[in-house]
Amino acid sequence: MEKSELLETLEDSHQELVEMLEDLPETMLQAPGVMGDWSIKDILAHLTQWEGQIVTLLFQTKQGIAQPSTAHFSEDSVDTLNTRWHQQSQGRSLEMVWSDFVGVRKQVLRRVNEFSDLDLQDPQRYPWLNGQPLWMWIFSDTIEHEDEHGDGIREWLDQQENHSNGARPGIA
Repeated sequence: MEKSELLETLEDSHQELVEMLEDLPETMLQAPGVMGDWSIKDILAHLTQWEGQIVTLLFQTKQGIAQPSTAHFSEDSVDTLNTRWHQQSQGRSLEMVWSDFVGVRKQVLRRVNEFSDLDLQDPQRYPWLNGQPLWMWIFSDTIEHEDEHGDGIREWLDQQENHSNGARPGIA
């Protein structure tokens, strides 16, 4: 994927999720049960944590660090990291989580913009990527991750709407 396409997709996918959520009441953003016991706020904090790891990875890569020190290379499992980060974010206000969610994508865009197309596309450029181009790692932890959770949020919102309209589950 060319840098210009990656940047455009990063902007568009994030804006789509922001537009879906920005007018929801705080009670809905903080209601548990969207994904397990997680609320939309929890999901936003989760997405922000992983995108923050991409920002760090891109910064360290640009600095020439031979092996980034991000969660991607941690001995901890993804589930362990997610649980730890979830617990750490519980005391954060919705406003702070929202601000970080919006801000981290701006940082990703700025960092991606520092790389050339070759840097992003060459699967041999960074040995620690094990033959994958850098853009795929960025795409996976931002766009794909956001799409995955965005779909789950949409489904939950649809269920809430059906429930509030008095429809029985499974009957439209």
